Amino acid sequence: MGGKTNEEKLRILQERLAQIKQKQDDVRVVAEEKEEVMTPPEFHENKKDKNSSFRWLKYLTIIIGLVYGTYYIYNNSTMFEMKPIIETNEKSKKEIEDKFVLKYKKRKGGDNIAIVKSFEDQSSAKALVNDLKVKGFKANYFFLPEESNSIEEVYQVFIGPYENEEETRQWIENINQEVIMIKLSTGSVIGKIKNKKLQLEEKLAKEKAEKERLAKEKAEK
Repeated sequence: MGGKTNEEKLRILQERLAQIKQKQDDVRVVAEEKEEVMTPPEFHENKKDKNSSFRWLKYLTIIIGLVYGTYYIYNNSTMFEMKPIIETNEKSKKEIEDKFVLKYKKRKGGDNIAIVKSFEDQSSAKALVNDLKVKGFKANYFFLPEESNSIEEVYQVFIGPYENEEETRQWIENINQEVIMIKLSTGSVIGKIKNKKLQLEEKLAKEKAEKERLAKEKAEK
């Protein structure tokens, strides 16, 4: 280059700079193409989809919160509205139970009686009362609808009234059948009572029946 002029040297230098710049541009283009090849188009779409999904998730969370809040408020308001209805239903249930549970009128002069038997005709009730009195019982009868909440038209024969439950049970021991004990001070039925003799007879009868059953099963085997 020693024999070249300054203009030629400048021209050669410019050409080399242009070549270097061209190579740099080629390298950049290749790198961009490589990046495009390595990064699929779906990447950009997925990124958009993720942003969209995030927005929908946020909206969905808000909607669920609103629905839950509305449901909670509705349930609580319904609960308060239903409370009087529940109380009314319970009251009605009690009224129905009171209507069908046998209740006797309250009486003074002794706290307990025992219903011995019921009759459809008054003459039979009178006859049994006389028989019981002959045996030493305090006895009488009444027309059931007049002395209770029952509409059954029968005459009930009873012994008593006696001062307390213990005395009533002592007299029941002399009646060999099941009777119904009534507490007059409350008008309620205490329960069905059997004397000890009848209880023993029934116990022995059950034991006998059980032995016969076992013997039968053994014979069949």
